[in-house]
Amino acid sequence: MFVACALVVSNLYYNQPLLGMLAREFAVSEKSVSMVPAFTLIGYALGILFLVPLGDMVERRRLMQASMMVAGLFAISLAVSPNILTLGILSFIMGFFNVSATVLISFSANLAKPEERGRIVGIVLSGILIGSLMARTLAGFVAENFGWKMVFIFAGSVNLILAIITQWALPAAESHFHGTYKALLSSTWDLVKTHATVREAALMGAILFGSFSAFWTTLTFLLEGEPFRYTPQTIGLFGALGMIGAFAAPLAGRYADKKGPAATIRLGLYCAMAAFAILAVSSTAVVGVILGVLILDLGIQVAHISNQTRMFEVSAEARSRLSSIYIFSYFVGGALGSYIGSLLWSLGRWPAVSLGGLGFCLGATLLFQRGQKRRATSAKLA
Repeated sequence: MFVACALVVSNLYYNQPLLGMLAREFAVSEKSVSMVPAFTLIGYALGILFLVPLGDMVERRRLMQASMMVAGLFAISLAVSPNILTLGILSFIMGFFNVSATVLISFSANLAKPEERGRIVGIVLSGILIGSLMARTLAGFVAENFGWKMVFIFAGSVNLILAIITQWALPAAESHFHGTYKALLSSTWDLVKTHATVREAALMGAILFGSFSAFWTTLTFLLEGEPFRYTPQTIGLFGALGMIGAFAAPLAGRYADKKGPAATIRLGLYCAMAAFAILAVSSTAVVGVILGVLILDLGIQVAHISNQTRMFEVSAEARSRLSSIYIFSYFVGGALGSYIGSLLWSLGRWPAVSLGGLGFCLGATLLFQRGQKRRATSAKLA
């Protein structure tokens, strides 16, 4: 599951270190080409909303295989895009069907024992973060040596191969929901209306991933310009730095199993705010950028694991729907973050992006503290 998550989720991020190359290829501005990763994440968010809940209704392994095959074919089609508009539309469709990693998260939560759920979900989620960072490194290397089109051909081919491998590598998973598809979507919305924890965790996830996406979308512009002038391959290597934070995921999950998610979430939020403070004064210092990458990815990953794990405790029979709610919010925030990041870049370059990211994380912290006070008050009344 870890390996599949890392490889599948990479499809959503291969385009980010290629933005400068794509802008020159299609003769468009930095702001215009930034809409490609935004369209990809919006498509993914909608796929999560409408496809992932099916994991509670149909056999999960078949759902994953279908997702991998269709997303793989559309990933390959990106290589023959004649213009930036077509590239954006195909990226949107590819993102819509590229939901198998999200299905795997709820799958792993159902297979895990209650006392190990945080650690197990952390392992699978670390595959998602490693995939998002590995994609940037791999895309930079492939694009520089074989051209940007080969990046998408490779991505699609991997998806098609995974669709075959999962038939033998993963167990079958029975569904729990026996109503209609309309009732399934309706029950998903009921979970949002009924549970304050679901609403809080989903909004926090959106805010945090918005800050994360704003950073990674605009990092390419910073490192391509003065004083760095790095190549796509070198820019991609910055993604490899972030993988260090991903390896903390199982440890964070184990800590959350023992101490509860609140302490882990606070740690992640504080790390993310510290990272953006460092980045705000590092527009010409590569050491500061490297340190910011390490701390930011660690903080976002730690907060993300515990934030989603506490949602899975709401209902054992609805974990695909709960995962859908959380990841939908998460990637809507990511899509908005990509857009806001490019807007902040056009207004104030790197300092504006960094301060904007700090503002995102501060908002998430205030939201979490408010939820903690509400839960403490409810506990006293009970």
